[in-house]
Amino acid sequence: MEITPKIRFVSGRFDTKDVRLVCVPSDNHGEVSLCVNEPGCGWNIPIGEIKLYSSGRYVDFKATLEDATKFGEEICRRFNEFPQDKKL
Repeated sequence: MEITPKIRFVSGRFDTKDVRLVCVPSDNHGEVSLCVNEPGCGWNIPIGEIKLYSSGRYVDFKATLEDATKFGEEICRRFNEFPQDKKL
């Protein structure tokens, strides 16, 4: 499936059959991002964020960072292992 993101400083499109999903935890920014990565390209384009707390406080982010990272890695694993011929 062809996707055209509307993200600042990003232009172009990607095919969901050609990209890998990667989990990028950022302790400095207090977030765990799900990003697409095209083969041959060093860029990780953020498409989602995992947030397991609602307070907006950094201390709560730190308390959930490990679980959010594990959850993100599991989402990525399932996407990347999904058979190519069944992807849209």
